[in-house]
Amino acid sequence: MHEAELTNRIIAASGPPAVDDLTTFLRKRIAEDKDVAAECTGPEWRTDPSDGDNAEHIARHDPARVLRESDAKIAVLDELDLAVHGQPRPFVDALLFVAQQMGLAYSDHPDYKESWRP
Repeated sequence: MHEAELTNRIIAASGPPAVDDLTTFLRKRIAEDKDVAAECTGPEWRTDPSDGDNAEHIARHDPARVLRESDAKIAVLDELDLAVHGQPRPFVDALLFVAQQMGLAYSDHPDYKESWRP
């Protein structure tokens, strides 16, 4: 099967509007994460053993990391959007799967749709 045929089958199975809804939802959540991270300032976050059990987790998710992760997620969504709108892309099925997995992080949001669940 040619790559374009595979892309068309995958898009037809989920439907461009459904994929657009998912990517729009994710872009909004990622933008919210970036806005919060961008408002945080200061040097690289570090921990001290006396900071408690949660400190290491908090430090590992410092604003710089959130911004890098957000940019990586947007790059994946950009590739998926290109595939959905007619530009054959490699691994479109994997891109859709990744987007669905990213959506799980926000499954407690009131705008999350159960149909996006992998």
